[in-house]
Amino acid sequence: MAETYDLSAFMRELDVIVDEEKQNFRAIVNRGKPLLGRLLAEKKWLAARYYEPRQGGSVQYLLNKSSVGKYTITSVVFWQGYCTPVHNHNTWGLIGIWRGEEQEERFKRADDGTRADHVQLRPAGTQINTPGSICHLIPPDEEIHRICTVSPEPSCSIHVYGGDIFAKARQQYDLETGAVKEFQVKAVVLD
Repeated sequence: MAETYDLSAFMRELDVIVDEEKQNFRAIVNRGKPLLGRLLAEKKWLAARYYEPRQGGSVQYLLNKSSVGKYTITSVVFWQGYCTPVHNHNTWGLIGIWRGEEQEERFKRADDGTRADHVQLRPAGTQINTPGSICHLIPPDEEIHRICTVSPEPSCSIHVYGGDIFAKARQQYDLETGAVKEFQVKAVVLD
């Protein structure tokens, strides 16, 4: 009988990749993508409490954080119709859809980035991500996006971010005014 691939196996393999690739973010996401795909194909490892929605909004559940700060893994649940603000990540990342469908709109900076309080963004593509789909984040040019749940039920996606995503200052962008707002994410930690 084949062994089930689970979060522990994923983390063991991801540890090796991050150690080998160091700051080569493109190599990390390229090598990590098939591992996340394998994890998404196994449905038994994620307990139901990690894909429970919160009425009308979003919730991010901490699944694991590397003890030495290599990466953070979360389960993110968006209520149907929920949209994130346009935002960045300031780190590499992989996002794999567990259930539901999410529309991802990508953006690129059209300005030179010298003003911390203002941004000019241009659209860089839109796609619908379905269960098993995986997208990547690579700063500074492939990490600005907005995600909206487009399925009739809440969506759940597994997010893998370089470093401690909860300690990183990130930015939200107002498409109409160009205003930039700093923010940090918080996660629900379940015992």
